[in-house]
Amino acid sequence: MIKAIFIVGPTASGKTALSINIAKKFGGEIISADSMQIYKGIHVASAAPDENEKQGIPHHLLEFLELNEQFSVAEYVLKARKLIDEIHSRGKLPIVVGGTGLYIDSLLQNIDFGEESQSTIRDELSQKADEIGLDVLYNELKSI
Repeated sequence: MIKAIFIVGPTASGKTALSINIAKKFGGEIISADSMQIYKGIHVASAAPDENEKQGIPHHLLEFLELNEQFSVAEYVLKARKLIDEIHSRGKLPIVVGGTGLYIDSLLQNIDFGEESQSTIRDELSQKADEIGLDVLYNELKSI
């Protein structure tokens, strides 16, 4: 089992400063677990750390998507798991930092969301709704 540190809590609770101090002391790299910090261009609204705040510590999963791009918790878990393995393989300490509970819980509980993406499922359900009607599909959902 790979050891990692998780620092969680609400925005502006000091997670970034704590994570950077730990990373400096123990040779760590930071993986964001914030569903807003993944988007480019909303730095101030998401409280994403700027280059100065990062103090040279590598940060991952920050500001890598455009605002119009979709990203699911399943994709997050896959990317975060891969990063944890890569960071560990470099002899560094993975430090997961953020406040998005679904991301954190899914990663900690090792939830497997399967191979099928949400967009694939959404497309299939949309096609089924077109074929059998939205009311019929809704009644199927209610019965489940």
